[in-house]
Amino acid sequence: MNTSLRTRLLLAILGTIIVVLSATQYGLYAMIRRQLYSEFDQLLGSRARALAALIEQAGDEIEIEFHEHAMQEFARGVRPEYYQVWHEDGTVLARSRQLNGHDLIILQGDLVVPAIREVTLPDGRPGRAAGIRFLPSVEGEVVAAPESASADTDDLGRHDDDHDDRDDVDFSGRVHVVLVVARDTLDMEASLAEFAWLLVGSGCVAAAGILGILALLVTRHLRPLQSLARQISGVDEQRLNNRFALADGPAELQPVVARLNELMARLEAAFLREKTFTADIAHELRTPLAGIRSILEVGLSRQRDAASYRTSLEKCLRISDETETIISTLLSLSRIESGQETLDCDPLDVSRFLTGGWRTFDSKARERNVDVQWCCREGAILHTDRDKLQVAVSNLFDNAATYVDDGGEVRITTQVTGDRFEIAISNTGCRLTTDQVTRVFDRFWRADTARSDTGTHAGLGLALTDRIIRFLDGTLSANVSDGRFRVAISLPSNQVSLASDADESELDLPATEQHSSAGPVAINST
Repeated sequence: MNTSLRTRLLLAILGTIIVVLSATQYGLYAMIRRQLYSEFDQLLGSRARALAALIEQAGDEIEIEFHEHAMQEFARGVRPEYYQVWHEDGTVLARSRQLNGHDLIILQGDLVVPAIREVTLPDGRPGRAAGIRFLPSVEGEVVAAPESASADTDDLGRHDDDHDDRDDVDFSGRVHVVLVVARDTLDMEASLAEFAWLLVGSGCVAAAGILGILALLVTRHLRPLQSLARQISGVDEQRLNNRFALADGPAELQPVVARLNELMARLEAAFLREKTFTADIAHELRTPLAGIRSILEVGLSRQRDAASYRTSLEKCLRISDETETIISTLLSLSRIESGQETLDCDPLDVSRFLTGGWRTFDSKARERNVDVQWCCREGAILHTDRDKLQVAVSNLFDNAATYVDDGGEVRITTQVTGDRFEIAISNTGCRLTTDQVTRVFDRFWRADTARSDTGTHAGLGLALTDRIIRFLDGTLSANVSDGRFRVAISLPSNQVSLASDADESELDLPATEQHSSAGPVAINST
Protein backbone atom coordinates (compact mmCIF):
# COMPACT_ATOMS: atom_id res chain seq x y z
CA MET A 1 0.00 0.00 0.00
CA ASN A 2 1.43 3.36 -1.05
CA THR A 3 1.59 6.04 1.63
CA SER A 4 2.33 9.71 1.30
CA LEU A 5 5.77 11.16 1.96
CA ARG A 6 4.27 13.18 4.83
CA THR A 7 2.94 10.03 6.50
CA ARG A 8 6.23 8.19 6.01
CA LEU A 9 8.22 11.05 7.50
CA LEU A 10 5.91 11.37 10.47
CA LEU A 11 5.92 7.63 11.15
CA ALA A 12 9.70 7.45 10.86
CA ILE A 13 10.25 10.45 13.14
CA LEU A 14 7.63 9.26 15.63
CA GLY A 15 9.21 5.80 15.72
CA THR A 16 12.61 7.36 16.35
CA ILE A 17 11.21 9.57 19.11
CA ILE A 18 9.49 6.62 20.79
CA VAL A 19 12.66 4.51 20.68
CA VAL A 20 14.87 7.33 21.99
CA LEU A 21 12.39 8.34 24.72
CA SER A 22 11.85 4.74 25.75
CA ALA A 23 15.58 4.06 25.97
CA THR A 24 16.17 7.29 27.88
CA GLN A 25 13.30 6.74 30.30
CA TYR A 26 14.24 3.11 30.86
CA GLY A 27 17.79 4.18 31.63
CA LEU A 28 16.51 6.84 34.04
CA TYR A 29 14.15 4.35 35.68
CA ALA A 30 16.93 1.76 36.05
CA MET A 31 19.27 4.35 37.55
CA ILE A 32 16.65 5.58 40.07
CA ARG A 33 15.71 1.99 40.95
CA ARG A 34 19.32 1.03 41.51
CA GLN A 35 19.85 4.12 43.67
CA LEU A 36 16.75 3.43 45.78
CA TYR A 37 17.71 -0.20 46.29
CA SER A 38 21.24 0.84 47.20
CA GLU A 39 19.95 3.25 49.83
CA PHE A 40 17.47 0.64 51.07
CA ASP A 41 20.24 -1.95 51.41
CA GLN A 42 22.50 0.51 53.21
CA LEU A 43 19.70 1.29 55.67
CA LEU A 44 19.01 -2.42 56.16
CA GLY A 45 22.72 -3.11 56.71
CA SER A 46 22.88 -0.28 59.25
CA ARG A 47 19.87 -1.79 61.03
CA ALA A 48 21.64 -5.16 61.18
CA ARG A 49 24.83 -3.62 62.57
CA ALA A 50 22.83 -1.69 65.16
CA LEU A 51 21.10 -4.86 66.34
CA ALA A 52 24.44 -6.69 66.39
CA ALA A 53 25.69 -4.15 68.90
CA LEU A 54 22.85 -5.21 71.22
CA ILE A 55 23.95 -8.85 71.27
CA GLU A 56 26.48 -9.79 73.99
CA GLN A 57 28.13 -12.93 75.22
CA ALA A 58 28.36 -13.55 78.95
CA GLY A 59 30.26 -16.74 79.53
CA ASP A 60 28.46 -19.38 77.57
CA GLU A 61 25.28 -17.36 77.35
CA ILE A 62 24.27 -15.12 74.43
CA GLU A 63 22.21 -12.16 75.60
CA ILE A 64 19.97 -10.52 73.00
CA GLU A 65 18.76 -7.26 74.42
CA PHE A 66 16.29 -6.34 71.67
CA HIS A 67 14.67 -9.76 71.98
CA GLU A 68 13.96 -9.27 75.65
CA HIS A 69 12.61 -5.78 75.03
CA ALA A 70 10.82 -6.04 71.66
CA MET A 71 11.05 -3.05 69.38
CA GLN A 72 7.90 -1.66 67.87
CA GLU A 73 8.89 -2.33 64.25
CA PHE A 74 9.30 -6.04 65.03
CA ALA A 75 6.19 -6.35 67.17
CA ARG A 76 3.54 -4.52 65.18
CA GLY A 77 0.80 -6.53 63.50
CA VAL A 78 0.78 -4.63 60.20
CA ARG A 79 3.80 -4.92 57.91
CA PRO A 80 6.23 -5.91 60.66
CA GLU A 81 9.95 -6.25 60.19
CA TYR A 82 11.72 -9.50 61.07
CA TYR A 83 14.93 -10.69 62.63
CA GLN A 84 16.41 -14.05 63.51
CA VAL A 85 19.61 -15.03 65.35
CA TRP A 86 21.48 -18.33 65.00
CA HIS A 87 24.26 -19.84 67.05
CA GLU A 88 27.28 -20.88 65.01
CA ASP A 89 26.19 -24.49 65.46
CA GLY A 90 22.88 -23.68 63.67
CA THR A 91 20.72 -23.40 66.79
CA VAL A 92 18.13 -20.63 66.62
CA LEU A 93 18.82 -18.26 69.47
CA ALA A 94 16.01 -15.79 68.81
CA ARG A 95 13.44 -14.82 66.22
CA SER A 96 10.84 -12.06 66.08
CA ARG A 97 7.38 -13.04 67.27
CA GLN A 98 5.76 -12.20 63.93
CA LEU A 99 7.70 -14.99 62.23
CA ASN A 100 5.30 -17.46 63.87
CA GLY A 101 7.74 -20.34 63.71
CA HIS A 102 9.02 -19.55 60.19
CA ASP A 103 12.70 -19.14 59.49
CA LEU A 104 14.45 -16.45 57.54
CA ILE A 105 17.16 -17.28 55.03
CA ILE A 106 20.63 -17.56 56.56
CA LEU A 107 22.98 -14.89 55.16
CA GLN A 108 26.53 -14.76 56.45
CA GLY A 109 27.96 -11.39 55.53
CA ASP A 110 30.18 -9.34 57.81
CA LEU A 111 29.94 -6.09 59.68
CA VAL A 112 31.58 -4.18 56.84
CA VAL A 113 29.64 -5.70 53.95
CA PRO A 114 26.44 -7.40 55.04
CA ALA A 115 25.03 -10.07 52.71
CA ILE A 116 21.88 -8.72 51.00
CA ARG A 117 19.29 -10.80 49.15
CA GLU A 118 15.82 -10.33 47.79
CA VAL A 119 13.35 -12.59 49.63
CA THR A 120 9.70 -13.29 50.07
CA LEU A 121 8.64 -12.62 53.66
CA PRO A 122 6.64 -15.22 55.63
CA ASP A 123 3.41 -13.29 55.08
CA GLY A 124 4.00 -13.19 51.30
CA ARG A 125 5.27 -9.64 50.98
CA PRO A 126 8.29 -8.94 48.81
CA GLY A 127 11.27 -7.82 50.79
CA ARG A 128 14.99 -7.86 51.27
CA ALA A 129 17.12 -9.42 53.97
CA ALA A 130 20.55 -8.43 55.34
CA GLY A 131 22.69 -10.94 57.23
CA ILE A 132 25.96 -10.72 59.15
CA ARG A 133 28.13 -13.24 60.98
CA PHE A 134 30.05 -11.76 63.89
CA LEU A 135 31.44 -12.30 67.39
CA PRO A 136 29.10 -10.83 70.01
CA SER A 137 30.62 -8.30 72.32
CA VAL A 138 31.56 -9.31 75.85
CA GLU A 139 31.75 -7.26 78.93
CA GLY A 140 34.52 -4.68 78.45
CA GLU A 141 34.31 -4.85 74.60
CA VAL A 142 32.51 -2.46 72.30
CA VAL A 143 31.35 -3.42 68.80
CA ALA A 144 31.87 -0.44 66.49
CA ALA A 145 30.10 0.18 63.21
CA PRO A 146 32.36 0.17 60.13
CA GLU A 147 31.66 3.81 59.51
CA SER A 148 33.34 4.76 62.79
CA ALA A 149 36.17 2.23 62.51
CA SER A 150 39.64 3.74 62.42
CA ALA A 151 43.26 2.94 62.92
CA ASP A 152 42.60 2.91 66.72
CA THR A 153 40.49 -0.29 66.47
CA ASP A 154 41.60 -3.86 66.04
CA ASP A 155 40.09 -6.56 63.82
CA LEU A 156 37.25 -7.16 66.30
CA GLY A 157 36.34 -3.49 66.45
CA ARG A 158 37.76 -3.01 69.93
CA HIS A 159 39.28 0.38 70.80
CA ASP A 160 42.87 0.58 71.95
CA ASP A 161 41.74 3.07 74.61
CA ASP A 162 39.97 0.21 76.37
CA HIS A 163 42.94 -2.13 76.21
CA ASP A 164 43.80 -1.68 79.82
CA ASP A 165 40.17 -2.38 80.78
CA ARG A 166 40.20 -5.67 78.82
CA ASP A 167 43.24 -7.07 80.48
CA ASP A 168 40.97 -8.90 82.90
CA VAL A 169 38.36 -9.95 80.26
CA ASP A 170 38.27 -13.65 79.42
CA PHE A 171 37.95 -14.04 75.64
CA SER A 172 38.03 -17.81 75.67
CA GLY A 173 34.90 -19.62 74.52
CA ARG A 174 33.87 -16.90 72.04
CA VAL A 175 31.31 -18.09 69.50
CA HIS A 176 30.00 -16.60 66.28
CA VAL A 177 26.37 -15.78 65.78
CA VAL A 178 24.44 -15.00 62.61
CA LEU A 179 21.91 -12.17 62.56
CA VAL A 180 19.47 -11.71 59.70
CA VAL A 181 17.14 -8.70 59.45
CA ALA A 182 14.33 -8.55 56.86
CA ARG A 183 12.03 -5.78 55.76
CA ASP A 184 9.42 -5.44 53.03
CA THR A 185 9.97 -3.26 49.94
CA LEU A 186 6.32 -2.32 49.36
CA ASP A 187 6.86 1.41 49.84
CA MET A 188 9.85 1.43 47.51
CA GLU A 189 8.07 -0.66 44.86
CA ALA A 190 5.03 1.63 45.07
CA SER A 191 7.28 4.66 44.60
CA LEU A 192 9.00 3.02 41.65
CA ALA A 193 5.66 2.06 40.07
CA GLU A 194 4.42 5.62 40.49
CA PHE A 195 7.65 6.90 38.97
CA ALA A 196 7.36 4.46 36.07
CA TRP A 197 3.79 5.57 35.30
CA LEU A 198 4.96 9.17 35.52
CA LEU A 199 7.68 8.45 32.97
CA VAL A 200 5.25 6.63 30.66
CA GLY A 201 2.67 9.39 30.91
CA SER A 202 5.16 12.17 30.36
CA GLY A 203 6.68 10.24 27.46
CA CYS A 204 3.29 9.82 25.79
CA VAL A 205 2.46 13.49 26.27
CA ALA A 206 5.88 14.51 24.93
CA ALA A 207 5.54 12.18 21.92
CA ALA A 208 2.05 13.48 21.16
CA GLY A 209 3.21 17.08 21.44
CA ILE A 210 6.27 16.49 19.29
CA LEU A 211 4.15 14.64 16.72
CA GLY A 212 1.72 17.53 16.51
CA ILE A 213 4.50 20.06 16.05
CA LEU A 214 6.23 17.83 13.51
CA ALA A 215 2.98 17.38 11.57
CA LEU A 216 2.71 21.15 11.19
CA LEU A 217 6.38 21.55 10.29
CA VAL A 218 6.43 18.64 7.82
CA THR A 219 3.24 19.87 6.16
CA ARG A 220 4.70 23.35 5.88
CA HIS A 221 8.03 22.21 4.48
CA LEU A 222 6.40 19.81 2.00
CA ARG A 223 4.47 22.64 0.37
CA PRO A 224 7.21 23.15 -2.27
CA LEU A 225 6.70 19.52 -3.33
CA GLN A 226 2.96 20.08 -3.57
CA SER A 227 3.61 23.22 -5.60
CA LEU A 228 5.92 21.27 -7.91
CA ALA A 229 3.29 18.54 -8.27
CA ARG A 230 0.68 21.13 -9.25
CA GLN A 231 3.04 22.61 -11.84
CA ILE A 232 3.73 19.15 -13.28
CA SER A 233 0.03 18.29 -13.42
CA GLY A 234 -0.55 21.43 -15.51
CA VAL A 235 1.77 20.22 -18.28
CA ASP A 236 0.39 18.60 -21.43
CA GLU A 237 1.44 18.31 -25.06
CA GLN A 238 0.22 21.86 -25.71
CA ARG A 239 2.28 23.41 -22.88
CA LEU A 240 5.68 21.77 -23.23
CA ASN A 241 7.32 25.20 -23.08
CA ASN A 242 6.36 25.49 -19.41
CA ARG A 243 9.26 25.49 -16.96
CA PHE A 244 9.15 24.71 -13.26
CA ALA A 245 10.28 27.08 -10.52
CA LEU A 246 10.45 26.87 -6.72
CA ALA A 247 11.57 30.24 -5.44
CA ASP A 248 11.31 29.26 -1.76
CA GLY A 249 12.09 25.57 -2.24
CA PRO A 250 14.80 23.75 -0.27
CA ALA A 251 18.24 23.34 -1.76
CA GLU A 252 17.70 19.57 -2.14
CA LEU A 253 14.84 20.16 -4.58
CA GLN A 254 16.68 22.62 -6.81
CA PRO A 255 18.61 19.86 -8.69
CA VAL A 256 15.31 18.02 -9.20
CA VAL A 257 13.73 21.16 -10.63
CA ALA A 258 16.76 21.72 -12.88
CA ARG A 259 16.62 18.12 -14.18
CA LEU A 260 12.87 18.43 -14.78
CA ASN A 261 13.40 21.63 -16.75
CA GLU A 262 16.09 19.90 -18.80
CA LEU A 263 13.69 17.03 -19.41
CA MET A 264 10.97 19.46 -20.49
CA ALA A 265 13.41 21.11 -22.89
CA ARG A 266 14.27 17.74 -24.41
CA LEU A 267 10.60 16.79 -24.64
CA GLU A 268 9.76 20.11 -26.26
CA ALA A 269 12.58 19.66 -28.78
CA ALA A 270 11.51 16.04 -29.44
CA PHE A 271 7.87 17.02 -30.02
CA LEU A 272 8.99 19.88 -32.22
CA ARG A 273 11.16 17.50 -34.23
CA GLU A 274 8.22 15.10 -34.46
CA LYS A 275 5.95 17.82 -35.79
CA THR A 276 8.62 19.02 -38.18
CA PHE A 277 9.33 15.44 -39.24
CA THR A 278 5.66 14.80 -39.97
CA ALA A 279 5.39 17.96 -42.04
CA ASP A 280 8.66 17.29 -43.84
CA ILE A 281 7.92 13.69 -44.69
CA ALA A 282 4.47 14.70 -45.95
CA HIS A 283 6.13 17.31 -48.16
CA GLU A 284 8.86 14.95 -49.33
CA LEU A 285 6.39 12.19 -50.24
CA ARG A 286 3.84 14.55 -51.74
CA THR A 287 6.38 16.00 -54.17
CA PRO A 288 7.28 12.72 -55.96
CA LEU A 289 3.63 11.66 -55.94
CA ALA A 290 2.71 15.00 -57.52
CA GLY A 291 5.43 14.49 -60.13
CA ILE A 292 4.16 11.00 -60.97
CA ARG A 293 0.60 12.29 -61.14
CA SER A 294 1.62 15.18 -63.39
CA ILE A 295 3.51 12.87 -65.77
CA LEU A 296 0.58 10.46 -65.94
CA GLU A 297 -1.94 13.24 -66.52
CA VAL A 298 0.17 14.69 -69.35
CA GLY A 299 0.62 11.25 -70.86
CA LEU A 300 -3.12 10.58 -70.75
CA SER A 301 -4.17 14.01 -72.03
CA ARG A 302 -3.92 12.78 -75.64
CA GLN A 303 -2.72 9.92 -77.77
CA ARG A 304 1.06 9.63 -77.95
CA ASP A 305 3.58 7.34 -79.56
CA ALA A 306 5.31 4.49 -77.74
CA ALA A 307 8.54 6.46 -77.26
CA SER A 308 6.69 9.24 -75.38
CA TYR A 309 4.99 6.73 -73.13
CA ARG A 310 8.30 5.01 -72.49
CA THR A 311 9.91 8.32 -71.55
CA SER A 312 7.04 9.06 -69.13
CA LEU A 313 7.34 5.62 -67.55
CA GLU A 314 11.10 6.06 -67.12
CA LYS A 315 10.52 9.36 -65.34
CA CYS A 316 7.94 7.71 -63.08
CA LEU A 317 10.38 4.87 -62.34
CA ARG A 318 13.16 7.33 -61.45
CA ILE A 319 10.85 9.23 -59.11
CA SER A 320 9.72 5.91 -57.60
CA ASP A 321 13.36 4.90 -56.98
CA GLU A 322 14.08 8.22 -55.28
CA THR A 323 11.00 7.85 -53.09
CA GLU A 324 12.00 4.30 -52.20
CA THR A 325 15.43 5.61 -51.17
CA ILE A 326 13.79 8.07 -48.79
CA ILE A 327 11.62 5.35 -47.28
CA SER A 328 14.56 2.94 -46.97
CA THR A 329 16.57 5.60 -45.16
CA LEU A 330 13.73 6.25 -42.74
CA LEU A 331 13.38 2.52 -42.08
CA SER A 332 17.12 2.26 -41.41
CA LEU A 333 16.89 5.10 -38.91
CA SER A 334 13.89 3.47 -37.27
CA ARG A 335 15.61 0.08 -36.95
CA ILE A 336 18.72 1.60 -35.41
CA GLU A 337 16.77 3.74 -32.92
CA SER A 338 14.53 0.82 -31.93
CA GLY A 339 17.53 -1.41 -31.23
CA GLN A 340 16.74 -3.93 -33.96
CA GLU A 341 20.13 -3.60 -35.65
CA THR A 342 23.07 -5.78 -34.62
CA LEU A 343 26.77 -4.94 -34.68
CA ASP A 344 29.00 -7.23 -36.78
CA CYS A 345 32.63 -6.25 -36.34
CA ASP A 346 35.17 -7.04 -39.06
CA PRO A 347 38.75 -5.81 -39.62
CA LEU A 348 39.12 -3.40 -42.51
CA ASP A 349 42.04 -1.44 -43.90
CA VAL A 350 40.91 2.18 -43.54
CA SER A 351 42.90 3.55 -46.48
CA ARG A 352 41.71 0.87 -48.92
CA PHE A 353 38.18 1.11 -47.54
CA LEU A 354 38.00 4.86 -48.18
CA THR A 355 39.62 4.83 -51.62
CA GLY A 356 37.35 1.97 -52.67
CA GLY A 357 34.29 3.83 -51.45
CA TRP A 358 35.22 7.02 -53.35
CA ARG A 359 35.26 5.30 -56.73
CA THR A 360 31.48 5.59 -56.99
CA PHE A 361 31.76 9.40 -56.85
CA ASP A 362 35.01 9.80 -58.76
CA SER A 363 33.30 10.36 -62.13
CA LYS A 364 31.10 13.10 -60.68
CA ALA A 365 34.18 14.82 -59.25
CA ARG A 366 36.06 14.56 -62.57
CA GLU A 367 33.15 16.13 -64.48
CA ARG A 368 33.41 19.19 -62.23
CA ASN A 369 37.23 19.32 -62.21
CA VAL A 370 37.36 18.63 -58.46
CA ASP A 371 40.79 18.14 -56.91
CA VAL A 372 40.69 15.21 -54.43
CA GLN A 373 43.44 15.18 -51.83
CA TRP A 374 44.16 12.08 -49.72
CA CYS A 375 46.00 12.21 -46.39
CA CYS A 376 45.31 8.75 -45.02
CA ARG A 377 47.52 6.87 -42.61
CA GLU A 378 48.56 3.56 -44.14
CA GLY A 379 48.29 0.31 -42.21
CA ALA A 380 45.46 1.46 -39.95
CA ILE A 381 43.13 -1.48 -39.31
CA LEU A 382 39.68 -0.58 -37.97
CA HIS A 383 37.54 -3.20 -36.24
CA THR A 384 33.93 -2.18 -36.79
CA ASP A 385 30.78 -2.98 -38.74
CA ARG A 386 31.87 -2.69 -42.37
CA ASP A 387 28.40 -2.41 -43.93
CA LYS A 388 27.13 0.31 -41.62
CA LEU A 389 30.32 2.32 -41.86
CA GLN A 390 30.11 1.98 -45.65
CA VAL A 391 26.66 3.61 -45.64
CA ALA A 392 27.89 6.45 -43.42
CA VAL A 393 31.03 7.14 -45.47
CA SER A 394 29.10 6.95 -48.76
CA ASN A 395 26.67 9.59 -47.51
CA LEU A 396 29.57 11.86 -46.58
CA PHE A 397 31.29 11.29 -49.93
CA ASP A 398 28.01 12.00 -51.77
CA ASN A 399 27.52 15.19 -49.77
CA ALA A 400 31.06 16.37 -50.51
CA ALA A 401 30.91 15.50 -54.22
CA THR A 402 27.53 17.20 -54.61
CA TYR A 403 28.14 20.48 -52.79
CA VAL A 404 31.81 21.14 -53.66
CA ASP A 405 32.21 24.07 -56.02
CA ASP A 406 33.37 23.53 -59.61
CA GLY A 407 37.14 23.31 -59.67
CA GLY A 408 37.15 23.08 -55.87
CA GLU A 409 38.79 20.62 -53.55
CA VAL A 410 37.71 17.57 -51.52
CA ARG A 411 40.09 16.40 -48.82
CA ILE A 412 39.91 13.00 -47.05
CA THR A 413 42.16 12.55 -44.01
CA THR A 414 42.63 10.04 -41.19
CA GLN A 415 44.51 10.61 -37.95
CA VAL A 416 44.79 9.50 -34.34
CA THR A 417 44.16 12.27 -31.80
CA GLY A 418 44.48 11.24 -28.18
CA ASP A 419 42.20 8.27 -27.58
CA ARG A 420 40.16 8.80 -30.77
CA PHE A 421 40.60 7.78 -34.41
CA GLU A 422 39.27 10.37 -36.84
CA ILE A 423 38.12 10.15 -40.46
CA ALA A 424 37.50 13.64 -41.88
CA ILE A 425 35.98 14.68 -45.23
CA SER A 426 35.97 18.34 -46.20
CA ASN A 427 35.02 20.30 -49.31
CA THR A 428 35.29 23.85 -50.50
CA GLY A 429 32.46 26.01 -51.79
CA CYS A 430 30.39 25.86 -48.59
CA ARG A 431 27.89 28.68 -48.18
CA LEU A 432 26.48 27.56 -44.83
CA THR A 433 26.59 29.86 -41.82
CA THR A 434 27.78 28.76 -38.39
CA ASP A 435 24.19 28.60 -37.14
CA GLN A 436 23.12 26.50 -40.10
CA VAL A 437 25.92 23.99 -39.53
CA THR A 438 24.41 23.09 -36.15
CA ARG A 439 21.31 21.77 -37.97
CA VAL A 440 22.94 19.70 -40.72
CA PHE A 441 22.21 16.45 -38.80
CA ASP A 442 18.49 17.23 -38.40
CA ARG A 443 16.17 15.09 -40.47
CA PHE A 444 14.83 16.70 -43.66
CA TRP A 445 16.75 19.90 -42.98
CA ARG A 446 18.28 21.53 -46.04
CA ALA A 447 19.91 24.91 -46.50
CA ASP A 448 17.87 25.21 -49.71
CA THR A 449 14.63 26.36 -48.11
CA ALA A 450 12.94 26.45 -51.50
CA ARG A 451 13.81 22.72 -51.85
CA SER A 452 14.69 23.17 -55.48
CA ASP A 453 16.50 19.84 -55.47
CA THR A 454 13.57 17.89 -53.97
CA GLY A 455 13.67 14.31 -55.17
CA THR A 456 17.48 14.38 -55.36
CA HIS A 457 18.35 15.19 -51.74
CA ALA A 458 15.80 14.71 -48.97
CA GLY A 459 17.98 15.92 -46.08
CA LEU A 460 18.24 12.44 -44.52
CA GLY A 461 21.80 11.42 -45.43
CA LEU A 462 23.64 13.23 -42.65
CA ALA A 463 20.90 12.37 -40.14
CA LEU A 464 21.31 8.67 -40.95
CA THR A 465 25.11 8.99 -40.88
CA ASP A 466 25.02 10.62 -37.44
CA ARG A 467 22.82 7.85 -36.05
CA ILE A 468 24.98 5.09 -37.58
CA ILE A 469 28.19 6.56 -36.15
CA ARG A 470 26.61 6.82 -32.69
CA PHE A 471 25.52 3.18 -33.09
CA LEU A 472 29.20 2.36 -33.77
CA ASP A 473 30.11 4.06 -30.46
CA GLY A 474 31.51 7.11 -32.22
CA THR A 475 30.61 10.74 -32.75
CA LEU A 476 29.99 12.86 -35.84
CA SER A 477 30.85 16.55 -35.91
CA ALA A 478 30.63 19.28 -38.54
CA ASN A 479 32.05 22.76 -38.82
CA VAL A 480 32.64 25.42 -41.48
CA SER A 481 35.72 27.60 -41.79
CA ASP A 482 36.83 29.85 -44.66
CA GLY A 483 34.21 28.43 -46.98
CA ARG A 484 35.27 24.83 -46.27
CA PHE A 485 32.70 22.40 -44.85
CA ARG A 486 34.28 19.64 -42.76
CA VAL A 487 32.64 16.53 -41.33
CA ALA A 488 34.63 14.25 -38.98
CA ILE A 489 33.88 10.71 -37.82
CA SER A 490 35.48 10.07 -34.43
CA LEU A 491 35.76 6.47 -33.20
CA PRO A 492 37.43 5.01 -30.07
CA SER A 493 41.12 4.34 -30.74
CA ASN A 494 40.81 0.92 -29.13
CA GLN A 495 38.98 -0.14 -32.30
CA VAL A 496 42.10 0.64 -34.38
CA SER A 497 45.36 -1.25 -34.67
CA LEU A 498 48.40 -0.70 -36.91
CA ALA A 499 49.18 -3.70 -39.14
CA SER A 500 52.32 -4.57 -41.05
CA ASP A 501 52.29 -5.42 -44.76
CA ALA A 502 52.26 -9.13 -43.91
CA ASP A 503 49.26 -8.60 -41.65
CA GLU A 504 47.43 -6.71 -44.37
CA SER A 505 47.83 -9.58 -46.82
CA GLU A 506 46.02 -11.86 -44.42
CA LEU A 507 42.95 -9.61 -44.10
CA ASP A 508 39.77 -10.73 -45.77
CA LEU A 509 39.14 -7.57 -47.78
CA PRO A 510 36.45 -7.09 -50.45
CA ALA A 511 37.42 -6.65 -54.07
CA THR A 512 36.85 -2.89 -53.93
CA GLU A 513 39.71 -2.65 -51.44
CA GLN A 514 42.23 -4.88 -53.27
CA HIS A 515 44.70 -2.42 -54.75
CA SER A 516 48.08 -1.07 -53.90
CA SER A 517 48.45 0.94 -50.74
CA ALA A 518 52.12 1.78 -50.92
CA GLY A 519 51.44 5.31 -49.76
CA PRO A 520 48.80 8.03 -49.53
CA VAL A 521 46.61 7.93 -52.60
CA ALA A 522 46.28 11.15 -54.59
CA ILE A 523 43.40 11.45 -57.05
CA ASN A 524 43.59 14.62 -59.06
CA SER A 525 40.64 15.07 -61.39
CA THR A 526 41.81 18.36 -62.77
